[in-house]
Amino acid sequence: MFGMFFFLTLFVQNVLDFSPLQAGLAFLPVSAVIAIGAGLASRFLPVFGPKPFMVLGGLLAAAGLAWLTLTDVHSTYAGSVLGPMLVFSLGMGMEFVSLTLMALSNVTTAETGAASGLLNATQQVGGSLGLSILVTMYGTASANEAEQQIPRFLQQATPAERVRFQRTGELPPPFADEILTAGVSAAFIMAAIFTALAALIALVAIQVRPSDLERLQGNGASPGGPA
Repeated sequence: MFGMFFFLTLFVQNVLDFSPLQAGLAFLPVSAVIAIGAGLASRFLPVFGPKPFMVLGGLLAAAGLAWLTLTDVHSTYAGSVLGPMLVFSLGMGMEFVSLTLMALSNVTTAETGAASGLLNATQQVGGSLGLSILVTMYGTASANEAEQQIPRFLQQATPAERVRFQRTGELPPPFADEILTAGVSAAFIMAAIFTALAALIALVAIQVRPSDLERLQGNGASPGGPA
């Protein structure tokens, strides 16, 4: 989630030329679809348990991130960003509910508050660590792409453009857009791998017992996303 917002904000503002307000409005569908995914999981979780929603949510999120790797300088919001963003959001909505249920299922009533706080802290720390890894991928891919774009720019640049580049070190569009897009695409590849691994862990390692749900319902805990 951290990486999706961070890199898509860079993309829509720098490549698609969205204003900050337009970029904010462009992400509103994410909240709406997360609510839909969470509602579906809450509605059917008593029937199927949390594990199917953990796995399906992870796969949908991974599919959305993998789809975002196809963005390039010719992409549009409606044609290349909105669709994968909605798929990702639906999966995350399912994940929030099912993961919260599993995290709190065997916690006693007296420890529910502490467990909820630990869950939120883990999400924040994990998101920060994951984003740092994705930014490293972004930086490496961008640097590699810059090595290809700089000679192309210098071959066709006017004297004034050469002087400006020597002074600022910044390439003009479309060369700068190519560099940013290459970095964003590489970051989303790693993000998709992370999310697919999470779905695999949920499938193989997580074991759900009927008593888990009964205990959670007895504690009066309600599923939900991070605060």
